[in-house]
Amino acid sequence: MSAKEKSRRFRGLGVTTKISIGFTIVLVLHVSIAILGHYGLSKAKRDLETYDALHRKVESFDAIDRVLSELQRNVLLFAFTGYQGPELRAEQLHADLDRLLEQASEHHLGDACRASVADMKAHLLTHKEIFEAVVIDRANRKRLVNEVLAQYGRDFDESIQKLSADSVFQDATATIKAEFRAAEFSTMQFINAPDSMHVRDAKSHLSRAKLLLEQVGSKDEALSRHLNDALSGYEASLIQMVQATRGYLHLVNVVLAGESAEFRRLASDMRTHESIHVRQLAMAMAENSRRFQASSNVFSVITIVLGILAAWLIGRDVAPPLNAITSTFDQLALGTACEKIPGLGRNDELGRLAEAAQVFKDKALETERLLAIAKSSEVELSELNRQLATQTALAKSMADEATAATLAKSEFLANMSHEIRTPMTAILGFSETIAESVEGEENIAAIETIRRNGEHLLAIINDILDLSKVEVGKMSLELLDQNPCDLVVEVISLVKVKADGAGLALEAEFEGPIPRTIRTDPTRLRQILINVLGNAIKFTEVGKVRLVTSFTTGRDGECLLQFDIIDTGIGMSEDQIDRLFQPFSQADASTTRKFGGTGLGLTISKRFAEMLGGGIVVVESRKGFGTRFRITVATGSLEDVEMDVCPSAAQASRKMASVDDRNVDLDGCRILLAEDGPDNQRLLSFVLKKAGANVQVVENGKLATDAAFAAAEAGAPFDCVLMDMQMPVMDGYKATQLLRAKGYTGSVLALTAHAMDGDDQKCIDAGCDDYLTKPINRDAFVNSVYQWVTKTSVSH
Repeated sequence: MSAKEKSRRFRGLGVTTKISIGFTIVLVLHVSIAILGHYGLSKAKRDLETYDALHRKVESFDAIDRVLSELQRNVLLFAFTGYQGPELRAEQLHADLDRLLEQASEHHLGDACRASVADMKAHLLTHKEIFEAVVIDRANRKRLVNEVLAQYGRDFDESIQKLSADSVFQDATATIKAEFRAAEFSTMQFINAPDSMHVRDAKSHLSRAKLLLEQVGSKDEALSRHLNDALSGYEASLIQMVQATRGYLHLVNVVLAGESAEFRRLASDMRTHESIHVRQLAMAMAENSRRFQASSNVFSVITIVLGILAAWLIGRDVAPPLNAITSTFDQLALGTACEKIPGLGRNDELGRLAEAAQVFKDKALETERLLAIAKSSEVELSELNRQLATQTALAKSMADEATAATLAKSEFLANMSHEIRTPMTAILGFSETIAESVEGEENIAAIETIRRNGEHLLAIINDILDLSKVEVGKMSLELLDQNPCDLVVEVISLVKVKADGAGLALEAEFEGPIPRTIRTDPTRLRQILINVLGNAIKFTEVGKVRLVTSFTTGRDGECLLQFDIIDTGIGMSEDQIDRLFQPFSQADASTTRKFGGTGLGLTISKRFAEMLGGGIVVVESRKGFGTRFRITVATGSLEDVEMDVCPSAAQASRKMASVDDRNVDLDGCRILLAEDGPDNQRLLSFVLKKAGANVQVVENGKLATDAAFAAAEAGAPFDCVLMDMQMPVMDGYKATQLLRAKGYTGSVLALTAHAMDGDDQKCIDAGCDDYLTKPINRDAFVNSVYQWVTKTSVSH
């Protein structure tokens, strides 16, 4: 095939094919370079790893040599000083050499190197054993010097002192003593510098001392024999000490030195062997790098040349017709008339592009026609936009109205709480007061009926308010760290009175370890347990109610605390269970007539449980056999929280119940009561006066501030101010703020019938020290006043 035919066939190819051929050539060359590079890098990586391994081997033998040198220094230092420090350091260095040899044996070594390492281990073991012998000889020598020779010296001194008491022998005994002292001096010289000359001198002095002792004689043969034994024993111990010294010096200077020299020779041979391998590997790596660089350069030059050639061939065949079509598109875009579209006869991509240009031309004409239609539609679009704006404004107005309705509902709930709880304070308070003074069983029963029904009405009111707060989103949680075991014990102690009154057994159990603390709202959790336990007691006539607490995990792995409340009551059917948690609903109408209740307790409890990350379900229930409720709440994070095995709830409850209540006495205390309701004025004044307090009553916040400031200026400030928060003229919030703004530092306790979340914080923010909710519990009320009166007295 001629060159012209090849060129013609190439031009007949499509643009995509031409570009694909060019890029394929360049891509193949790039892949070749990449493969070559990968091979080179892999080879270099393996060489570097081998080099690093060899280098570590050399370093390990260098470390062995350094440790061995330090070992020799410590052995010599111990031999000549006998200090414990060099001995311990030598033992540590033996262990270091053991470890280094083990590390060296883990490397990939040849047969010769492995044999050398084995020889080094054998020499090290021998070195250890010899050093232990040196330690024993050194200790024996020390014992001979410090104990045996010293004892013989003391025996000699004691006997010679007795002999010198005879005036006949004074000159002779002085000479004998001098010879013995010379022998001791020669012994000390040998100890400090082991030289046989000092040993000969010591023996010579001892021999002359014995000879003098024989010449002198004595009437006391036992004393002479004792002196001779002391001199002979000293000489024998001296010889033993000399032998021990020469023995361990021989081991140190000859045997251990030889072992160390052989050990160092083996290490040096292995280091030299590995160093040769390192140099050889470095030369091979350099040669491989040079070859790889040359190959890469060749492939790079070929890639550049072929890439330029492909770009030139493709550009020569594609660029001119592409420029012509581009110019045509520019004309069509500007709206210029174009009679002929270039390239319509081609069969490649440029031909299809020319056909697209023809379509573009036709569409441009169609677009002009549609633009005219669009202008006529613009008026209609403006009208639609106006209508949309009107609808948007209407939606915003409805949203504002909904917000206002929600705020009004919240305000209504707050007012309802105040208006209902305020008379309940008088009803319950006066019923308790009258009960203390009334006589006769019928009168007492009547008063108890008033109190019981009042508390029942208050419970219903609280349930309704709680449900309303949940529905309007006003119920918030206060998450605190709480011990679940303590909370269960507290709940059992509160509910036990009701169970005892119904003749039921109330049991609490803990299954398995329980977290020591959980992160929850203890008030809401306590309310849930009391509601469900109370419900179980109400619907159980015979038998018992059990509360079983355990720790579990949910489907998604979250940590949960589980409370199972099991009763032996009337049970429920499937239809009754389906209606159980609906507001204002009970199992059936007969249940309401027989047992009473509004059906709100379980509804509120279920919603509280869901707010606490869990829920309430009926696990099982059978008519006539009882029901099993299951309550779950999230525990929060249990990181660093210990698990406890809780004690028997009954034991803990008894321990808790054994604490006696304190009797409080407000005798002589001056209390300012700001309350606008006449009934509550009489009730609270009566309760406080009965506790011994002097009470001044005012009916609004303005009079309260005037009275507080007047008493302070007169030098007889009130011990405590009880401030109703909703009063005419000036409410409690403004009155408390005014007191604090003018520097009043006495105790101010808020009295409010509001029960909405945030009311307590609102009172604290206004400047109150504490928050008391109506209707009051008389004992709790007096205790709270007593605590703050006590604090005020201490501060004053």
